[in-house]
Amino acid sequence: MFNKSEIRALIISIIVISFAIGFDDKSPVFVLGHWIQNFIAVMLMVTVSFVVHQLGHKLVARANGFETEYNLWGVQSFKLTTKSLMGRTINKPFPKVIRIFGKQLTINAFPIGAVISVLTTLISNGKVFFLAIGQYNLLVKKATRVGRKYIEVTNVEEAKIALAGPIASIILMVIAKWFNIYGTLDTFILLNAALALFHMIPLPNLAGIKIYFGSRILYVTSLVFIISMVVLVYTVSTIPMLIISGVSAIIAFLLYYYYRYFN
Repeated sequence: MFNKSEIRALIISIIVISFAIGFDDKSPVFVLGHWIQNFIAVMLMVTVSFVVHQLGHKLVARANGFETEYNLWGVQSFKLTTKSLMGRTINKPFPKVIRIFGKQLTINAFPIGAVISVLTTLISNGKVFFLAIGQYNLLVKKATRVGRKYIEVTNVEEAKIALAGPIASIILMVIAKWFNIYGTLDTFILLNAALALFHMIPLPNLAGIKIYFGSRILYVTSLVFIISMVVLVYTVSTIPMLIISGVSAIIAFLLYYYYRYFN
């Protein structure tokens, strides 16, 4: 399901997200043993949540005749500049090849998402976190598109594949809420709510922008639904939460449709 490069990127992502969520263990006094125990528990939750989130993209992509490849959200066009002794500027664009412990490692892009996440956590002392650190690339396999009208991905297909990740996180959030009798799954609920929201942000190369440009009406409708679910998850029971969020999404759909096509 995941190749070696994806597994490596997933491991890095899970560690960074676990650091962001688990940095503040809510303890009034720092105790290393307690912090490590909390971090391990958070990492287990992050592993389940993040893998399911990415599987959402993969399964919907396969249903539409595509494959996805997960990697860290990076900026390939970002360039580092240094000045030599002669005063000349030397450009060092990505990808870069470095050596660690005698092994050659290629860095394809500057991992801006992971860097922002770590810096946000450290600066805010764990009070604020940033979880949009990974992206998926869509791989087109023409053999699996035989019989379809279009060989290349359509905008709507791209939007559906991108939306599958946030929806997978919302499903996990609802399941956790259903079994969260004594509040033991509060962190798991928060984690999946945050993953869904952060991946709806329309930033370059992330899922949110693929939904936004793939289908504006799907983006507006799904964003209202997800925000409504996240807002209500701690205040109302599961069934009313689903009903209110569904009605809110329908209203958003109708309003946008009227504004777009009749106004």
